[in-house]
Amino acid sequence: MTPLEVAGNVFTLASVYAARRNSVHTWWTGLIGVSLYGVMFWGVRLYADVVLQVFFFGTCLAGWWQWQHGGVGQTELPVTELTNRQRVAAGAAVLAAALFFGTVFGRFTDAALPYADSYILGGSVVAQLLMMRRKRDHWPVWITVDAVAVVVYALKGLFLTSAVYAVLLVLCVQGVAEWRRIYAAQGVRLNAVR
Repeated sequence: MTPLEVAGNVFTLASVYAARRNSVHTWWTGLIGVSLYGVMFWGVRLYADVVLQVFFFGTCLAGWWQWQHGGVGQTELPVTELTNRQRVAAGAAVLAAALFFGTVFGRFTDAALPYADSYILGGSVVAQLLMMRRKRDHWPVWITVDAVAVVVYALKGLFLTSAVYAVLLVLCVQGVAEWRRIYAAQGVRLNAVR
């Protein structure tokens, strides 16, 4: 366990806790966490995770803006959900990314656990894009990603990070319930205004 791993995990926990509460503070804490994680993952040759942290950095900036100004008339973006067809497309995108990047990293680099690591990459990209748009469907995707990450990081000796991802898994399950409540209450408010 290094100071870099500790700091990355502290900011990541703060970011997911803020997301669970539907708080815009998820984005700035996320910016710090992903920067620290990027350096850490490079050091243990989890290259798909390095690519992912670069992606997260950009989406944290975009998500921060989206949540505050992405609604009608640049108002706060409301929580919404995907259609069934969009859910199927999201799942297919996760699997396609895992297969594609797993094959690339497995053939052309010395990557450790290329397919599992690439599942974390593909699932995280899809979940993050959904979260940026405040789609409540991002939580189940994060749950599968976190379950895989717990195992991958433990296998790589990142025991603190593995334990933190176990906590993130619990926060994601709580996020499903919290965002369901927010979505339902928001619907009541929207209907009252009409």
